[in-house]
Amino acid sequence: MKQPINIGGLDLEIHIEQKGDSGPALLMVHGIPTNSRLWRHAQASLSDRYQTYAMDMVGYGQSSMPLDQFTHSLTNQAEAIKAVIEGLGLAGNVILVGHDHGGGACQIFASKYVDLISRLVLINPVAWDYWPVLEVEAFNGLVGAPDEVLGQAMAQAAASFHGLLLMGSHDKIAFTDKNVKENYLSFWARGPGFTGFKSLIHVCSEPSNEETMSVDHSKITCPTMVCWALHDAWMPVESGRRLKDAISGPTRFEIIERAGHYVLEDRPDAVVDLIDDFVTEWANVDSVTLKS
Repeated sequence: MKQPINIGGLDLEIHIEQKGDSGPALLMVHGIPTNSRLWRHAQASLSDRYQTYAMDMVGYGQSSMPLDQFTHSLTNQAEAIKAVIEGLGLAGNVILVGHDHGGGACQIFASKYVDLISRLVLINPVAWDYWPVLEVEAFNGLVGAPDEVLGQAMAQAAASFHGLLLMGSHDKIAFTDKNVKENYLSFWARGPGFTGFKSLIHVCSEPSNEETMSVDHSKITCPTMVCWALHDAWMPVESGRRLKDAISGPTRFEIIERAGHYVLEDRPDAVVDLIDDFVTEWANVDSVTLKS
């Protein structure tokens, strides 16, 4: 489904994969360089008892790719999350779940609009000064490059992309060639021209740790769960522990064994079990009272 939104006067469309039509609502936000399909296994397991909505952030997957018309900051992505929640009629009654870059946007969102969510789940999110990582910063040199240069760079990036995903995985089994091509690489080829790849360059080149360092975590007052895949090659466990200490609402911290950064591919079963347990833990508690 497509959800129309408006950010700073710019009309955009957000692609959303919806599974399940009853129970608590979950809005799932992916990171760099993935898209809503990162959540497909978790959605399949949760859809019998939850309403699940996995969104492509602006510039990703099948959502609008506005390129130079849009600043691809975590703050603007947080505004997109707000517009999606309001557009879907979920304000105040949705559990926000974010991974990686999406988890960074979710932190900013929750620090500004905590009343629009009932709970927050952060899964190996970007945070503090551990962001951006070298693989993301490498795209900075391609901003504004001519198409002939982009063509060569895209071929090189596509050839190394599988290895990048494997580096973010623990057992390496999940990222088959078929998985990588169908669920991730295919969106780089969106046209016209090199639009998909140009969009990837933009989303990689604009984030900075100024945003992650300036989040006021004391304003995140809703029940929160921080989950950390133990074998993350980019985001260290201490980042998650710092988040637990900084967030002022009731916060639990969970370690996921035998999983790398892309834990939704490695161990979706573990993520689903933790979400289920977290929702059950707060099922009969008035979260509005906890925020106050």
